[in-house]
Amino acid sequence: MKRLAAIGVLLIALTVPAKATEWLNCSDGDRASFNVLLGNMNVIAVDTVEIVAGGKKWSTRGGDASLITKGQAFETADQILIDVTDSNVDAIVAQLRLFKASEGEDYVSAGTLRVAGVGAWAVTCSGP
Repeated sequence: MKRLAAIGVLLIALTVPAKATEWLNCSDGDRASFNVLLGNMNVIAVDTVEIVAGGKKWSTRGGDASLITKGQAFETADQILIDVTDSNVDAIVAQLRLFKASEGEDYVSAGTLRVAGVGAWAVTCSGP
């Protein structure tokens, strides 16, 4: 009986959809990009951020890029606001400000990207 119950629990667990993550990729075309891996949740959940601008790279994963840290992130029905800081959380490195719009199956998001000491750009985005 315990074995049958365990099999039942396992089957139920397998039928529950997994929460996926998806990339939101924003760029001005060729000079700057802000890519963010978002968790599929009811609230904004920033997992990873990768930025390229002015010949420099930043990432929350480090590697060959300067290490940054997730700062704050907010999402409403029509906006996404994300700040990232340096690894010491002393200063804001970049700010992404987006507006979202949808109609039927059409969805767009665009806004501004500012990287401290490097520049500011109008960006369009693809992704979730």
